[in-house]
Amino acid sequence: MSSDYPAVAGLVKGLQVLRALNRLVEATTADVAEETGIPRPTAHRLLETLRKEGYVHRDSLRQPYRLTLMARTLGEGYHDDDWIADIAQPVIDELRVRVLWPSDIATYEHGHMVIRATTHGTSPLSIERVSRGRKIAMLDTATGQTYLAFSPPPLRAAILESLDEFPGIQRPPYLERSLKATLERGYGLRLRGSQPKTSSIAVPIMFEGKVLACLNLNWIHRALKSEIAITRYLGQLREAALRIEVSYARYHAPN
Repeated sequence: MSSDYPAVAGLVKGLQVLRALNRLVEATTADVAEETGIPRPTAHRLLETLRKEGYVHRDSLRQPYRLTLMARTLGEGYHDDDWIADIAQPVIDELRVRVLWPSDIATYEHGHMVIRATTHGTSPLSIERVSRGRKIAMLDTATGQTYLAFSPPPLRAAILESLDEFPGIQRPPYLERSLKATLERGYGLRLRGSQPKTSSIAVPIMFEGKVLACLNLNWIHRALKSEIAITRYLGQLREAALRIEVSYARYHAPN
């Protein structure tokens, strides 16, 4: 079959609009028209089409457009998790040898944090069955709160909006204070909560200002006071996250 079909102009312009919104985060029709060079009436029709299909949103006619989490579905066929197995898993395996307590690496996906790597299966101190692919909550886990706290405000707001649509999930009244405290101290903290036998701390793994994933360390709550766990292990957890960040940057460096 020939590959010389003419480009579909409407589709090309629609993709230009999506890319522009991704760069601008929030934008009016005029902003998008200026960014893309598309005539303003055409830009408006494209934005309204994308809004009706659920890919962009605005609160009112006077408010700017922004991408919704549905726009993430456009990239679901693309997987960039090889770095976790190649780079991150060896680091947390070494961490487990030093500290014995189990760790997990989790990434965000569709309103949950998802375990991508873990040492629960090899830690002699693990009392939980945790496997790759397990979904964990955003609001009452150390990794979830860390991801939210270190994400840019527009992304955080979009995630929280999406969580409001999940049945049975309610934002705690102290959530904003908790996220602010997490950002200020540089790590997330869960004291039992949804997993009553354990507690955990978590730190972000960052690249170019974005949260790639979160790395946690879990301990049996009755066996270790939280102050001792933080004093003893937070530095090692941060060191492990930094090693992963450095290796990831090299992994993505241009050849």
